[in-house]
Amino acid sequence: MKRLFLFTIIAIQLSAQTEYVPSSHSVYEFLERSSALHFIENYNSFEKPQTRNVIADHLRSLIDKKELLDNIDRNILSEYQIEFEYELYGTLKESSSMLTSEYSLLSDKEKYLFFYEKKEKAAIFLNLHATGHNLNYVYDKGYNSFLGILGGEIRGTFLNKFGFMMYGTNGNSFGDKIASLQKRELQYNFKFNEKPEETFFDETYGYLTADFNEVKFKIGSDRNEIGYGNIKSILGDNAPRYDYLSFNINYSFFHFSYLHGRLLGTETILIDPISGTTSSINEKYFSYHRIGFDISKHLKFGIGEIVVYSKRGIDLSYVNPFNFYKSVEHSSRDRDNAMLFFDFTNNSIKGLKLYSTVLIDDINFSKLGSGWWGNQVAYHAGIASYNLYQLIPLDLMFEYYRVEPYVFTHRILDNNYTNYSYQLNENVPPNSELFFGRINYRFTHRINFSLEFAYSVHGANVLDANGNFIRNVGGDVNVGHRTTDSETASFLDGDREYFRRVALRIIFEPFNNIFIKTELMHQNNTIKKSVTEKSVLFGTSLLIKL
Repeated sequence: MKRLFLFTIIAIQLSAQTEYVPSSHSVYEFLERSSALHFIENYNSFEKPQTRNVIADHLRSLIDKKELLDNIDRNILSEYQIEFEYELYGTLKESSSMLTSEYSLLSDKEKYLFFYEKKEKAAIFLNLHATGHNLNYVYDKGYNSFLGILGGEIRGTFLNKFGFMMYGTNGNSFGDKIASLQKRELQYNFKFNEKPEETFFDETYGYLTADFNEVKFKIGSDRNEIGYGNIKSILGDNAPRYDYLSFNINYSFFHFSYLHGRLLGTETILIDPISGTTSSINEKYFSYHRIGFDISKHLKFGIGEIVVYSKRGIDLSYVNPFNFYKSVEHSSRDRDNAMLFFDFTNNSIKGLKLYSTVLIDDINFSKLGSGWWGNQVAYHAGIASYNLYQLIPLDLMFEYYRVEPYVFTHRILDNNYTNYSYQLNENVPPNSELFFGRINYRFTHRINFSLEFAYSVHGANVLDANGNFIRNVGGDVNVGHRTTDSETASFLDGDREYFRRVALRIIFEPFNNIFIKTELMHQNNTIKKSVTEKSVLFGTSLLIKL
C-alpha cells in the first residue's frame, strides 16, 4: 500500500501542468457546486482562470468522495477524469492523437491533433478548432448571418514549472452584418469594423507562466474574471482583451493576487492627404491587488485595490504589488483613479452560498447623506442555492447589483474604468441597479439547460434631440464630473431607462469535444423619451475540437 501511495504521489509530481483552464470552462461551475455542497474545500471562486494543477487537485478530492455525488455529477466527474487525466494520473491512456495514434472523432477519448510527453521534461498538446455560428436577429426586421471560424491552440509545460499557451483563429461572416455584431467579440474586433463591407475577423491570445506551487507568475492576454457569482463586479468579459502580468501567492489561509494591465484609451482619427486616415490611441494602465483570508472553512474575506492611470508610461509605484495604491495616488498629486473594495463569502449552511462585494470609488465620510456626487460606491450581493441537490439537479441563483452615480468615471477621461470605452467589469453603467436570476438544470451529464432573467434601471444623462448635454447625472462611464455639473447627484436621477432580458441556453455535448449550443434571448428595453425597443436573438453553434 505504501509503495502504491508513493507511486501515485510521484506520478502527480511528474505530470504537473502549469497552463490555465479558460475562465469560460464548465469545470468552474462544477467545482462551485461541489464547494457549496461541502464536497471540496479551499476552492477560490473569486478569481479565474486557475491552473490545470489547481483544478486537478480539486477533482482529486472529489474522486475520493464521489459516492457523495448524484449520478449526473458522477458522470461529469468521469468526463473530467478523462480531460485532466495527465494532471491526475500522469498517463494519456484516454487520449488520442490524429497524427500518431488510433483516432475517432466520435469517441469519448480526449482528442488532440498531436501531443508529445516526456516525464520530467515536457508535455505539449496541439488542437485544431472549427466553429460554425448561425445567428438570427429580429429587431426592426429579421437579420441572419453565419460565422465560420477555424483556428487552433498549442499549450505545454516544461520541467514541471514553466508553461505556455498560444491560441488563434480566423473567421468570416456571411449574411447581414448587424446579426453578426450580436456576437460581443465582434463589436470591438478591429478588422471586422475597419470597413463597413469587411467580413473577415481574427482573434489571438497567449501567455507564459512560471508555477512554483504556492507562488505563480504569468504574462499574457487571456481572459480574467474577478468577482463572485454571475455578475463580475471587478473584472469581466465585457471589454476587449488586454495584455497583463500577474503574480499570486497561495499559502494555507492566506492569498495574495496582483495584476497589472495595459489598456486602450481615447482614440483620435487623423486625416493626412499623403498617408491617409490613421488613428492615435492614448495609452492607459491599471493595477489590481487583493489580500484574501480564509477566516474559517466556510468564511472567506478579501480586501483589494484597483487603480487606473494614464498620460504617462508605466508607473513603478503601481508595478510594485506590495503598495497601498490609494496613498500612492495621493502622493502622485491625485492624477489617477484609485478604488478600494471588500468582498466576502459564507457557506456555513451546506448547499447555500452567500457573497457580497462593496467597491468604493471615492468617498468623503463628512459628506455622507448629503447627496454629494463624489460619494461613489457600488454594491453587489448574491445567493446561490444547491439545496435541492439530492432531489433534482437544479441550481438557483439571485443577485443584486447597485452602481451609484459617477462610479467608474473620472474627471480625466482616460482614467475611467474602461478598455477602449468598454467597461472592464459587468456591462452595467453608473447610476444603475440590476436584478439578476438564473436557473440551471442538468438533464444529463451531457445536456445542460439554463434560464436567465435580468431587469435593470438606469438613470441616463439628460441630452437634447441632437445629443448635446443638458444635465450630467453621472450615468455615463465615459463622462466624469465636470466643474459646471451639480455638486449633488441622486441615485437614478435623469432620464430613466429600463432593460429587461430573458435568455435560455442549452449546451449539448453528444461526443467528447463536440459541442452544440443553442441560445434564445428576448430583450424589451425602454430607453430615453419612453421609446420601446424589442429584439429577439436566436443562435445555434457547433464547436469541434480536434
